[in-house]
Amino acid sequence: MYKRTLCCILAICGYFSLFAQTDDDNVIITNRIETYVFEESKGTAVVKEKSETYYECTKRGTSIPIMEMYDSQTTLDKVSNKRNATPKYNLYTTDDMFYSDAKVCHFDLSFDRKGSTGEVKFEKTYKDPRYFTSIYLSEPQFVKEKTVTITIPDWMKVELVDRNFGKNVAKEVKVDEKNKTHVYIYKITDEKATKVENNMPGKSHIFPHIMVLSKSATIKGEKITYFETLNDQYAWYNDIVKDVKNDEVIIKAKADEITKSCTTDDEKVKTLFAWVQDNIRYIAFEDGIAAFKPDDAQEVLRKKYGDCKGMSNLLKALLKAKGFDARLAWLGTNHIAYDYSTPSLSADNHMICALFFDGKTYYLDPTVKYMPLGEYPQTIQGRQTLVQDKDKSKYLLNRIPEFTPVLNTDSLYCEYTIDGDVMKGKAGQYYMGESKQVLLSLMDATPKDRLSGALKRFLENGNSQDEASDIQTIGATSQSKQVEMLYNIDNRSGLQQLGAEYYIDLDAGKDFMTNNIDTAKRVNDLEFSYRYHIVKNVVLHIPEGYKVSHIPEKLNIDKDGYTFRISYRQEGNKLFYKKEITIRDIYLRKSNFAEWNSDIAKLRKAYMEQISLTK
Repeated sequence: MYKRTLCCILAICGYFSLFAQTDDDNVIITNRIETYVFEESKGTAVVKEKSETYYECTKRGTSIPIMEMYDSQTTLDKVSNKRNATPKYNLYTTDDMFYSDAKVCHFDLSFDRKGSTGEVKFEKTYKDPRYFTSIYLSEPQFVKEKTVTITIPDWMKVELVDRNFGKNVAKEVKVDEKNKTHVYIYKITDEKATKVENNMPGKSHIFPHIMVLSKSATIKGEKITYFETLNDQYAWYNDIVKDVKNDEVIIKAKADEITKSCTTDDEKVKTLFAWVQDNIRYIAFEDGIAAFKPDDAQEVLRKKYGDCKGMSNLLKALLKAKGFDARLAWLGTNHIAYDYSTPSLSADNHMICALFFDGKTYYLDPTVKYMPLGEYPQTIQGRQTLVQDKDKSKYLLNRIPEFTPVLNTDSLYCEYTIDGDVMKGKAGQYYMGESKQVLLSLMDATPKDRLSGALKRFLENGNSQDEASDIQTIGATSQSKQVEMLYNIDNRSGLQQLGAEYYIDLDAGKDFMTNNIDTAKRVNDLEFSYRYHIVKNVVLHIPEGYKVSHIPEKLNIDKDGYTFRISYRQEGNKLFYKKEITIRDIYLRKSNFAEWNSDIAKLRKAYMEQISLTK
């Protein structure tokens, strides 16, 4: 696996990069016809999908990739195109997916000149309506016209929920008395191409789509219940996890070994949590029903890796072996727009371990290596979670707490004295919450023989004129509340001497300075990785015989979603610089991009101001 060095990544330290796709309507969809029909097959319900897509080249000859996904719960029944392109069939893989049962049929559709056309047809079958969860209306190309028709027989109970529809979507419902069906027809016109951009919210937050909630089917007098209520969804999940066979003898022996030096229950809990975080490698795994069933705890121990379900089941088993009340819990991360008010497999994508301990409920996510007990990653904060009740036949519907940005504080304190052409400083940098998680994860991803050099360049903010030395790292563990980095810094990049005057810049990092948004290219809202809280306190000892001749003006920008503050003050022979950047709302809406860019410009201008010292 390719590993990037810390210095390259920490130059941006988790802040967003904004590279949108360029507009290119060289190939458009003139018409797309999709039909979905619920049918009876061998005593159960299936969904038959057919699609016909008609393309036109509008500018110059080119080719475009065509892809159709399927997996163990779907079959790809027919593929055709009028360009004689040969379909290829492969497993679908991504960098963040260890294994998936997803497969892809793909080929290139070529257009030799402007005005040439192409046609592609697919037919698929969904074996289980539970897995038929959504129909997205936008496409990778601009769509002139699109029609989606969903035919639901009276024996099938389905709810269709419209999400993110614009004014270009018209809906019609017809009742076919003869065939005893309801036919839902959606007509879409002039739909912009789907743009996938960095730091965008999950697609269910943005793109127009239809949620398909299959409730039940009655076939030959027999009722098949899918997800009529959340009770049904939980019962389906619970039936799956009941088949997990944890070997209590093996797990008890391992739990005893891990906690042998622990003297309190609190210490045992934290030690078991940290052991799974530190010793089990997280991998993503999707394979039909196995995408919902955890691996047996002893199997995860043996393999030393697991997905979210396997890791959570192992952690639950270890905690239970030591007498703690630990249970499995399902949830959807903030990538998903829904919660459990709409029972559906699309409502969740993650499993964690819930711990009832000392009168409190804790949510332990072992896939996040450096998040201690009682803290939660941004991806699950505020999310509903479906927790096993004590007897497991029932559930608790809880909500994971949300935290203020202060929990994610990235704080610097540095004191400088001037010695000739260099500012000599003693500094301490502190990272908490998500900023700690980001830092330590990137340190993990850096080869050990390059780590010390990477940390040095990181603390120098990439300035070749500066020199960090005597670096100490404290608290770089899973369960620590913060990481401290103590070091000395020789700063030449922030000091300029012209005759008897010094011009000084006390902010070497200049956080968010370049984070303006290209509004001509950016299409979607922006999602920050987490709620940032950056605090920089720098003290300059004014050299004897010098006085401050210029102090930059303070900056105070306070908006609903964020705050930028910079201030200076002098006390005797000391000059104090303080900067505080707070991102309270992780979503920056497109309607606020212009205001954001204006505020970033003010922040950038404030960064460019210098302190002047004269004799």
